[in-house]
Amino acid sequence: MEALPNLPVPHTVRTLIGADALEVLTRHWPALYTQDLEATPFQSPAWLTGAARLLPATATPLVLAATTASGRIIAALALVRDHERNHHSVRFRPLSAPHLSHLRLTGPHCDDDAVARGFALHLLFLQETGADISLPGLHGDTAFGRAVQAVCPDSLTTGPSPAVLVLPFSFEALASSRQRAHARRCRHWAQLAATHTITYRRSHHQRALRAGLKVLTTLHQAARSRPGAGTAVPWHRVMPAVGAAGAFAAELHVDDTPVAAQLCLTRGHACYSVEQVTHPGYRHVAPGHALLRHLLDDLAQEGFHTLHAGCGPAASAAPGPPIRLAA
Repeated sequence: MEALPNLPVPHTVRTLIGADALEVLTRHWPALYTQDLEATPFQSPAWLTGAARLLPATATPLVLAATTASGRIIAALALVRDHERNHHSVRFRPLSAPHLSHLRLTGPHCDDDAVARGFALHLLFLQETGADISLPGLHGDTAFGRAVQAVCPDSLTTGPSPAVLVLPFSFEALASSRQRAHARRCRHWAQLAATHTITYRRSHHQRALRAGLKVLTTLHQAARSRPGAGTAVPWHRVMPAVGAAGAFAAELHVDDTPVAAQLCLTRGHACYSVEQVTHPGYRHVAPGHALLRHLLDDLAQEGFHTLHAGCGPAASAAPGPPIRLAA
């Protein structure tokens, strides 16, 4: 008996805003995430609902949902609608941007080309109403990324995806110039370790995660005087919902001083970097690189397969500019 062709699923892309969007995130999103084995932690319901709690008064959560005739949601995209005061323009961006390195549709049919094209066309419609749409973290090798590029082939700029470090990681596999830089940093760190106490730790339970988030805040405060330093994110309002089962904080201390910290999300055997912060006073010994070396060994020993580098020295490949639909 011949197999039946994989026919497109009839669906309609709907826009849900505000309370309706939050209802999808709380009631329907857990099932969409569970059924989508390729979804990253940036699509988890805990992460997205936590990010929604950080939205300013000028921003409203918005969900695009592909629904069948029976009302079943088969794929969805979580966004934010920003309407800045004193400006007439409306801006759409992913929920939790800019703190995500992977943007994708979520749900059992998110990789269907017809479904992905439906979302891309819906975004094009929103753009034609005057909205500015930016999609940082969208990669061109996904069904949704290909659909967006097909809809607006002349207005998109894509860059390489964030680096994926396969564990156990071998620094010997790096290019010669990177190997020399790696060796130089290792020498500087070894000289420091010869006269100071070095402490590395990674959270494995909720209390340790909270402590790690405090270290991140401390390092942000230390770096505040540095030109271009970003604003600290109140992660303590996001991470309790994610919990120690889906996130951890890794820290590196010299004597009693925190010099580097990294926040990561996990799903299965994959780890995703969210943010790394280093102490500006220890920049000469590259504490972020030292923390990465400890973290790579630690994750490999615990059975993780990959570290997706979103920032810091782990991001050996730049994420590139966001995909943007030109107005």
